[in-house]
Amino acid sequence: MIKEYIHQHFQKKLGSGYGLVIYDPHLFYKDIVLGLENEDIKVFDASENVVTAREEALDFWVNIMPENKKSKIVVYVPFAYKSDPDDLTFDPFIIFSSGGCIYPDQAADEYKQLCLAALPEKETKIEEFFKDEKYPSFDAIDALQGGNNYPKLKSGLNASSNTEILIAMLIPSTAQKDFLLNDKTWNKELKAFTKSVLGITLQNQKFQAVSQELWNLVLYSEFVHDLPIELPKQLKDVPLAQPNTMVLIQQVCTQLRKTKDVEEIYVNQAQRVSEELSLPKLFAQETDLGRINTFAFEDTTFFNEFKEKLVSGELKKAETLLNQESIWSTYDDDRRSSWLIGKKAHLIKKLVEKLSADAKKYTDLNAIVNWYAAEVHQLDTLHRELDKSYAELISASPILKEVHKYAVHAYLTFVEDLQKTFLDQVKGQGLSTLSIQRNIDLFDKRVEPLLKSGKKTVYFLADAMRYELASQLKERLERNQFDTELEPALAFSPTVTKYAMAALMPKAASNLSLKIKNDKLEPYFSDVESSTRESRIKYTSQILGDKASWAWDKDVLTDKYNKTDLLIVTTTEIDQAGENSPDNAQLLIEQALMKILKISSKLKDEGYEEFVLAADHGFVLLHEFKAGNNSHKPVGDWYLQKSRCLAGKGSTNTDHVELSASELGITSEVDQFLFLKNYATYERGKQFFHEGISLQEIITPCLTYRPQKISQKDDIQINLTYKGKASGSITTLRPSLELAAFGESLFGEINDVQIEAVSGDKIVGRPAPSESVNSTTGYVEIAENTTLKFSLAMEEDFEGEFTVYAKSPATGLILSELKLTTNYM
Repeated sequence: MIKEYIHQHFQKKLGSGYGLVIYDPHLFYKDIVLGLENEDIKVFDASENVVTAREEALDFWVNIMPENKKSKIVVYVPFAYKSDPDDLTFDPFIIFSSGGCIYPDQAADEYKQLCLAALPEKETKIEEFFKDEKYPSFDAIDALQGGNNYPKLKSGLNASSNTEILIAMLIPSTAQKDFLLNDKTWNKELKAFTKSVLGITLQNQKFQAVSQELWNLVLYSEFVHDLPIELPKQLKDVPLAQPNTMVLIQQVCTQLRKTKDVEEIYVNQAQRVSEELSLPKLFAQETDLGRINTFAFEDTTFFNEFKEKLVSGELKKAETLLNQESIWSTYDDDRRSSWLIGKKAHLIKKLVEKLSADAKKYTDLNAIVNWYAAEVHQLDTLHRELDKSYAELISASPILKEVHKYAVHAYLTFVEDLQKTFLDQVKGQGLSTLSIQRNIDLFDKRVEPLLKSGKKTVYFLADAMRYELASQLKERLERNQFDTELEPALAFSPTVTKYAMAALMPKAASNLSLKIKNDKLEPYFSDVESSTRESRIKYTSQILGDKASWAWDKDVLTDKYNKTDLLIVTTTEIDQAGENSPDNAQLLIEQALMKILKISSKLKDEGYEEFVLAADHGFVLLHEFKAGNNSHKPVGDWYLQKSRCLAGKGSTNTDHVELSASELGITSEVDQFLFLKNYATYERGKQFFHEGISLQEIITPCLTYRPQKISQKDDIQINLTYKGKASGSITTLRPSLELAAFGESLFGEINDVQIEAVSGDKIVGRPAPSESVNSTTGYVEIAENTTLKFSLAMEEDFEGEFTVYAKSPATGLILSELKLTTNYM
């Protein structure tokens, strides 16, 4: 009996993935492991020959499994599993666990715990056995059970333990359900079973009603057994399993929560029981409901505990709570969003602490800028992603509001302190002393040499591409077989688009100046005004002739462009989104990055050899207005008046830093430039701005990249499944899908996968926000030779058949697809 139970335990571990590596230095489980093999499961026994077994297993992993979505692999290893990361480097079998599981990897995998789980009613005797020896024989454990209680149930359900009987009554297989619906004799034995084992008397006779009654009992009992407080009087008469069934009940519930095919059933039943008993309302004021997440509402208490640790500065304890697994972070939108925001908040606070400790090392202007490019910009990414996740909420609980507010305060406190130091150095040294690449000569130094060497070149002019966004784009390009280099560049200040875009043109260092025209300060190339895209096109054609052409990003994707030696591609989506719709800017930022990636891949295939991406300026996007970040314009004759700067002649005040044209490193008929300090604006409540002097506004990316000469990326196989299958029916608006990536690499790199649910020509679902979904791009990120789960967020007004596609973000190539239909309950 115990051998059968361990056999089933291995099958359950294997059921959660595509592979299982079993480490058994005593060869205790060898016969059980070899018995796992069937038409879908292949077992490789390394106890006979380690080298041969690994080679054969790797061949099966790479060549057979991608062709058969049902196939799984088990590798039996005759030495102990070592969890230390350094030891894993030398483990030749660890690759096979990356697509599934390891045995043993948790306390429940120990032989003693397996015996207790199989025979919870024999706990005392089992404890005695294990005092005398570490591995009592299977026969000795089997002898403890004796007799054959409930023979009809056990034979009809093909169950050999109390756990299996109970699970069969809750989630019967097709064969088990046929037995329960057609046989009329099992009810008597089940009543005896529930009376003896659970201590309750069943009230119902027919299977469906009995199953529902048992669902109520099991879920409610796990909750109450784990409850550290007294029950409300309203629940005193609700049926409850006897206390000595705690191990059995927890084992059943844990298995239900971890079994891929029944997760959604568990979620629906738990939500039903919770609502019928009014549990969320009855326990609304409680902050400690135990350590098990039976119901979704309990998760709030864990998040509250996380919040307390976070705001008190106990970051390691907060991180431990973040890493706890819960079914509700997958299936419940509110819980998933809460923990995602919690993780971003924790990362912000953790990074702020590190950067604050390092800040005293960076006081010189050049040192501050290089530090920003190396590390500090990551804080901008986290803050942007945090605000995006928070903005997607329909409503936020008081606890979540506090977490968000705490993280934003930590971010603003740090960046404003750094901004003060930065401005002090700008005033003391002047921007002209910076030793980084300057946008005003970027074309001459980065683009022109490529043209002279005969390279077909693409020059992206990305309006408002902040440095941290280019860092995100760099990662995506590298995952799509580009070699990249990213360095900081100094934007032309004031960072007004018409000035800063002109600075990215050929020979701008010698030809560009600011002149007064009709009481406005305008950009000029020599004596020709150049404030529009059309004027810049005319200017470049005079210098480059027919070697160069211009195109909008959308025109490249539709083949409406000229294939010249230099193709200048302009994109303005980020700036337009920020200026016109700051509340929705995040989504449009995602689209802008995706578009550049697709254009780059397309033009690579068209024969373009080099790519240079530059930005006129960055931006600041703050949904949180801070007291003091609103100022008034000083009196004067101003030829330039923007939300963060003035140029002309007039008075100043302590809210501003005053710089001359030479200190800015520009040529101008106006020599007095005023810039607001901190992140202040003249317009109260303005969320998006870029005309000031801050690291986020004036430190822009110079991103150069080219196709890899020799492909370094191994082919990978992507498999997309739902409950382990390539088709099915979903019963919830947030179905959980599985994604697997197979390849030959031992330590696979991260791959981006674009997921879309499509019906006809309409997108009806996308990945819900989660840890595995990149907050900037919306792509699912998966390492080679791993599997993961993600939730699909379906459109609420859609019902019917649809297809889920897994695509390459760069090329649009379909890597895997899944046929589904809705069947909402």
